[in-house]
Amino acid sequence: MGIQAVYLSVDDAALKRLGEAPAEELLDLAEALEKADCPQVGLDKLWDGLHFLLTGVSASSPIEGNPLSEAVVGVQVFDCDDFIACTRSEELPAIVAALDTVSIDEVLAAADFARFRKAKLYPKIWTDDPVQLKTELEAAFRELRDFYHVCATEQRHVLVSIY
Repeated sequence: MGIQAVYLSVDDAALKRLGEAPAEELLDLAEALEKADCPQVGLDKLWDGLHFLLTGVSASSPIEGNPLSEAVVGVQVFDCDDFIACTRSEELPAIVAALDTVSIDEVLAAADFARFRKAKLYPKIWTDDPVQLKTELEAAFRELRDFYHVCATEQRHVLVSIY
């Protein structure tokens, strides 16, 4: 199955529980929220490629203070073995504004998948059909952007889990 990214819309109570939980319980709490029908978006395996497309670097090297990077990897990373991060509702307007400035058609037109391969992005799919990859990346971008809009409008937080 591989490493996948899931973005959950969580309320204040859920975020507080996560913030107070011991590190060894964070993954179980995140999975429980995922199964509890929290509004969510899954980017499957495209998270690293989307981060690279938007920022020019792998998600393994997040750019602090860059809202496009933070859209993919979150703002505050929890101290645990798995990658779990959150973006608080008050941080969402800057991320939404940055996502809204992206002309995804232009960005994809300039995408060079040889650069994705050279950067050794996860997973090793960047030799696949470029038209299909662009279609998948466009769908992932639009779904994530729309999800952030909803979370910002509803003043909810975003929990990011990549594992």
